[in-house]
Order: sequence, then C-alpha cells, then structure tokens
Amino acid sequence: MKLSELGERKLVELIRKWWKGDGRLEVGVGDDAAVLRMGEERLVLTTDVLFQHSHFPPGTSPEQMGWKAAVVNLSDLAAMGAEPLALLFSLALPSETDLRVFRRIMEGMERAARKYGAALAGGDLSENEEIAIAGFAVGRGRRILRRGGAKVGDALAVTGKLGRAAAGLYILTHSLPVRSYRELVRALLEPEARIREGQILAAEGATSAIDLSDGLAANLWQLARESGVRMVLERIPTHPLVERFAREGRLDATEFSLFGGEDYELLFTIPPDRVEEVRKKLRRVGRELSVIGRVERGRGVAREVGGRLLPVPDRGYEHFRKQPQSSSGGLA
Repeated sequence: MKLSELGERKLVELIRKWWKGDGRLEVGVGDDAAVLRMGEERLVLTTDVLFQHSHFPPGTSPEQMGWKAAVVNLSDLAAMGAEPLALLFSLALPSETDLRVFRRIMEGMERAARKYGAALAGGDLSENEEIAIAGFAVGRGRRILRRGGAKVGDALAVTGKLGRAAAGLYILTHSLPVRSYRELVRALLEPEARIREGQILAAEGATSAIDLSDGLAANLWQLARESGVRMVLERIPTHPLVERFAREGRLDATEFSLFGGEDYELLFTIPPDRVEEVRKKLRRVGRELSVIGRVERGRGVAREVGGRLLPVPDRGYEHFRKQPQSSSGGLA
C-alpha cells in the first residue's frame, strides 16, 4: 500500500499503534506537540519541516522563509499554551545558493525568535536540491492544552477571523494583481504565532485547543475525534477582507475560511461561563474571541443551518494526498 492511499492522518494513527510510548511522556504522537513531565513543569517539544516548492509560493522572500519556518513551530507551542524557550533549525540548501540569500533566511528566523522570546540555539546545515528548513521548538508550561479535552456543553471558539492565508495563496497561485489585498498575501507569507493567546487560554480554563494550520473543518474533526464528541459549527468567522475578495472574484468565501489552511489562529473549547473573561483578556493583547459553535454528545462535525444539522466533510490539507493547499504537518 502506498502512502498516497493512506494520507498523513492514517499514518499518524499507525505510528500511535507502533510506538509504545514512555512513562515520562505525558503527551505523545497525535497532538500539536509532545509533552514531557519535568517536576511540576512540562517540557513541550515540536518539529515541522518546510520545503521550498511545497510551502513557499512564488514571491516568498528569503526573510519570509525564515520567519515562517519559525512561526509554524512556535504556533504548535501556542496551541499547547506553552512559553517558548528555544528554536533549532536544520537547513538544507543547494550549493549554488548565494550567501546573501542564506543570511536573509537567518535574519527571518532571528526576527521571529526575538519577537516571541525564543533563543536560537543552533541546528545543522546540509546540501539539497531545494531549500528545506526543519525546525524544532522547545517550550514549557504548567497547565498544558490538548486536543482531547473538549467537554459536552463547552463553547467552541477561535481567536480572530479566518480565511486570509488561503485567499492570499489563491492570489499568488492564480497570478492575480495584489492591489488592495496585500494583507491577504502577507497573512500567508508572514503568519503570526498566538503565543500570548495560548497562555491565556491555558490559564483561564480552556478544555482543548489546536492551531488552525490545516483548515477549520479539518481541525474541527481533529478536536472531535480526540475528544470523542461532536462539534457543532453555528457560524464561520470569515475575515471581512476575504469576503470582499470573494465577492469581487465571484468566489465562495466559505472555501477560504472553512477549508483553507494556514491561518494559525487558535481553535479551542471552553466552558460557557469563562467566555467573557477570556474575551476580555484576549482584547488586552489585541485579539478578538469569536464563539462559533458548541460541543455536543455524539461524533464528528456538523454545521447548523436554518435549524438543521448538516455534516461537515473532513476536508482540508493533508500530506501525501494531491491537493492545492500547502501547509505543515507532523507527528506532534
């Protein structure tokens, strides 16, 4: 059987069966990051690899490559509610790469590490036919968020509005004029890690969380499966600029906000009586909380439309399957 017949998610399920784990490991394969117990604290570990032709669309600058390689790893720490400690990178490049390009990639990594308080701790260099960047992030925390903690009765929510990165990818891959949509392209090429937001969620009682890398629908399914519940989507928080872009291009904005990936906002569940307190604290760090649904008994993901529950397909980015959207993925 070929990997293309299985896809990334089935492969992760197989690895979870093959690897028996270790008594020191609190969270293993299948979450945003792995967690090791270190006394009262938890050490949080994650890794992601990005390839030039898969993850960096035409027009991506070397600085943006370095920035994004850092942020996709830091975003996994954010989803766990962890504080970043360090970043390491293994960087493979063609031997004919200009030194200035190499330096600019380093500058992008350094800028992201500095912004989010992580030390650049080293890594490895190698030769390859295309640029490939494998990042490794280390963080710490006391209360760690997981994908598997959602409870029946919880509110379902996200930080911010969705769809900008997917719309930005559409613009670049269809060679459309950027004009007034630079924000959409920038959201794709220079994503943000919601570190402070994740720490707020962990401190204020969120029951589960995941970063939105593969698309809202796919990540809802991941939360639902890991928590053994049904996620009911009542509204989709599409970014207003995405709605405008979709109207002008006669496109479906829902495709961007529900099935597009790489928003790197946080999708989470939380008891209803904690929503307003979390909303207030998120506003202090410049983010909005959008309640988008609820958690019910059952399985899977449904969308409430006109009082009816319609199934939401488990569709989004998945490695080893042919699809237009690119994102990062991994075992943790």
